[in-house]
Amino acid sequence: MTHLHIVGSGAIGSLLAAGAEKHQVTYTRYPRVYSSLHHNEATKRCDKPTLDAFFSTPNESSIPNEATWLDGHSFPLQGAIASPTKIDADHVLIFPLKVYQLESALRQWLPFLHAKPVVVLLQNGMGGHEIARALLGDDYPLLLATTSHGALKKQRDDAQQQLVYTGLGSTTLGSIKHPNLCALADSFNADSLLKTDHLLKTDSLLETGSLGKTGKLSKTERESRQLVRAYALLNKTLPPVALSNNILHALWSKLAVNAVINPLTALNNVPNIAICDESYSEQIHDICQEFVAVAQACGEHFDLSEVKDKVIQVAKATGSNFSSMHQDVQYKRETEIDAINGYIVSMAKKKGISVPTNTLLVERVKALLV
Repeated sequence: MTHLHIVGSGAIGSLLAAGAEKHQVTYTRYPRVYSSLHHNEATKRCDKPTLDAFFSTPNESSIPNEATWLDGHSFPLQGAIASPTKIDADHVLIFPLKVYQLESALRQWLPFLHAKPVVVLLQNGMGGHEIARALLGDDYPLLLATTSHGALKKQRDDAQQQLVYTGLGSTTLGSIKHPNLCALADSFNADSLLKTDHLLKTDSLLETGSLGKTGKLSKTERESRQLVRAYALLNKTLPPVALSNNILHALWSKLAVNAVINPLTALNNVPNIAICDESYSEQIHDICQEFVAVAQACGEHFDLSEVKDKVIQVAKATGSNFSSMHQDVQYKRETEIDAINGYIVSMAKKKGISVPTNTLLVERVKALLV
């Protein structure tokens, strides 16, 4: 049985748990961090510590135990546990975290990835792929994702956290190593993979004609099927999910939207819709113009007018919602500015491009939390 493992209980992580609960997908939730005391004790006891030795007991009050769906229906969620049994090759491990949280979260899972389950990175900012490749290696089955679903966590009267699904969106998923996943998914029923037990544990002759002379799956074919199966699981959990043959372009496109909406709403303490006002048009133009120049230098081509139109479209669609960076500033939490506008600035420096507007935004957002 394919199993979804969700690390962290932020808004999107909790939304994934809610989707799994609603659509009867087997899932387990885990805290993002574990106690250093647990880690030290575990490493002293054995070379291959068990998960229960690694993870601290979750703070239940900070983890949503109930979700409210788009139709207003509310239902309970499983709590986060500190001791999963094992992560099999046909399971999926997803990290819906902020980029600056990713490295430490991935490091604590490294001892438990020997079976090479698919890892999915779901972040707002850029840089997560580089972090994962450095830790997992180039051969690891890795998917990158971006989503436009809206969700927020709020505190109930009893002080418990609740997840509220605020807006239907979509998720784009893809692999840099296997850009042909769309064609592979079309070649057979991806959903059927969820019903095929031990598909990835055997070399059985399957329903495709692409097998070699031995009738066994090659390493590349096996990994491709593993990734498509992960796609099918996520599409069942929180639809719709679309496979992309160019996931990096999709991530850059999301970066453009985030580079405008996040800092402007955070700095001006306004909901997303506010930036559609004419008073923001010059700033939006400058941010997007710099983005297009940097993206072009990095091999990603965008039309300036289309980028600006997309930003306004998203701002209108998300209306009264507040961006994640706005919320981070309001609650005095670390923001993702370094992985959003800061990423544009760092890439610009490498390419010798001047980006004064994005540079100033990074400085101003950071100054809010000093």
